[in-house]
Amino acid sequence: MAIKFNKGFNINRVVKKLVYTILALYVGGTILNTFGNVMNGTSSPFYTGLSLIGWTVTGNQITATSGSGVLAVVGIIAIAQIVTEFVTW
Repeated sequence: MAIKFNKGFNINRVVKKLVYTILALYVGGTILNTFGNVMNGTSSPFYTGLSLIGWTVTGNQITATSGSGVLAVVGIIAIAQIVTEFVTW
């Protein structure tokens, strides 16, 4: 199985994916940071879920909200989709 450059890629589709990715990461980051600032220093029964999105939960209390594992995954998937526009299998 060889990877070849796709000479017939659609530039409009690539630009749309880039714009949507940047917009999604910006809006998602803003929402998570705002929500995190409100929740910082509080306790929550959802500590496992909050840990999955990158927040630090110590002793069932939210202590840091700067990380975001979900946005990292979204970014990686979006970059992979953009790269696949330029190659064929």
